[in-house]
Amino acid sequence: MSGRDGAPEDSASGDGASVDGDPGDEGVDDWDETVAAWDREVDEWEEAPDGGTEGPVGGDEAADGTADRAGDDVDPAVDRDPDLTPDEADHVPKVVSAGHINWDVTIHVDSLPEPDGETRIERLEQSGGGSAANVAVGLVDLGGQSVVYGSVGGDESGALALRELASAGVDPGQVLVDADEPTSVKYVIVDGGGELLMLANDGANESFSAAGLDRDTLAAADHLHLTGQQPETAAALATAAAEAGATRSFDPGRRVADREFEAALHASDVLFLNDREADALEAATDVDPWEPDDRVVAIKLGDEGATVRTPHGSVSHPGFDVDPVDTAGAGDAFAAGFLAAALREPEITGDGFSHDPRDYQVPILVGNACGAVATESVTARTDLSWDRVRETMGESPETDLLIEVRA
Repeated sequence: MSGRDGAPEDSASGDGASVDGDPGDEGVDDWDETVAAWDREVDEWEEAPDGGTEGPVGGDEAADGTADRAGDDVDPAVDRDPDLTPDEADHVPKVVSAGHINWDVTIHVDSLPEPDGETRIERLEQSGGGSAANVAVGLVDLGGQSVVYGSVGGDESGALALRELASAGVDPGQVLVDADEPTSVKYVIVDGGGELLMLANDGANESFSAAGLDRDTLAAADHLHLTGQQPETAAALATAAAEAGATRSFDPGRRVADREFEAALHASDVLFLNDREADALEAATDVDPWEPDDRVVAIKLGDEGATVRTPHGSVSHPGFDVDPVDTAGAGDAFAAGFLAAALREPEITGDGFSHDPRDYQVPILVGNACGAVATESVTARTDLSWDRVRETMGESPETDLLIEVRA
């Protein structure tokens, strides 16, 4: 595969190595022990009043108390046995997720009709949607704290969207209600193979501005996640978050090359793109997502998994095999999983986001697992949990990790 297919160009040259991770190899922890340690950690999260834990599991020692050791035949630049426990969870990350809040109508059909044709609706579902809202809910599902910032109309769809967010544990108190505009309603049409097309009105989903976000709320956050919105709003929010000491990520969506997002892009520590968006961004701006020089870029590759590019190298994983029902929201679930794993690790985010690709072995695995889980749901909003993440990963998910570290 080429580098853009998610594998390093020179993976056999010694700059990168395939991570074996066979539980039977000497010096590598048994996968069942790792899962058991993870189970204990998640139980402690759920039992602690503040979502924290009294003591991390893993770290420099394996679940059985022995030190981790890599096999002699493994490149020392590659972690043969990445720690898949959600370590350092004594601090629960608080994230402000800013962008679109929609009400979704998901329509499943066997196949899309030809022009002037007709097809039968097999299933129709209504639920909350919008990238900012989806990520906020996913982070709460994975043990984080979320505040969503955006705007809805003063109508029934807006009330339903806010009620669903509150029921999911997201704080919607900062959301602007624009009585003069309808809530954005997105019609998602999914065919029998899980592929989709979308119809949407803009409505009120970009009525909010940076000035409307309470600065104390932003100051209390660890991280700001931006999704599609007015470019000037995104830039102002990213700048304010940087001044408040919060890290920043941005998932600009399909219109990344059509809107003047340069200021927000350059103010972000992490970018989330799919491969088409990455190509469009490279062609239209001075940002090269495939070979970044000053940020981390997580590129989603659909059924081929994902690759995380940094100034010092990359880590890729081919994803997990599932039978997709609906791919809507899979990218948002990936972002939620990636951030949920990364923001709990001081080594990754203690001083901005690390540029060492080896630090993203667990986030890319969790992101891919969450994206896979999302494709098995019939709406863009899915129920994530660490149990579902572990179930999707199965045994030795690190086996297919491919890491290239550049000098």
